[in-house]
Amino acid sequence: MASKLLLIPILALLFTLSSASAEADGGLQLMNETLEFQLETPLVFEVEEETGERRSLYWHAKRYYISYGALSANRVPCPPRSGRSYYTHNCFRARGPVHPYTRGCSAITRCRR
Repeated sequence: MASKLLLIPILALLFTLSSASAEADGGLQLMNETLEFQLETPLVFEVEEETGERRSLYWHAKRYYISYGALSANRVPCPPRSGRSYYTHNCFRARGPVHPYTRGCSAITRCRR
């Protein structure tokens, strides 16, 4: 009788240990899958592999970057009224005005005639 009473807690203990190990295996398998996914993805994408014509400052073929001077507050990247385009790679080396801005006078702009 005592052996039967001792057998029940031992079986219950074995059952809980087996279910706990199954949960631990599932958790380890999930973690293993996430690590494999991260290792399979390349960290650096090649420019030739891109099929879309998306605009990006980092992945552009010429690799232009925004300078710290352009990022500072209240500062224009090119000298004002120089006529040089803001969209050139280096507006200080560019010579001459590019499409100088001229506008007509209208009632909307309220300029003097």
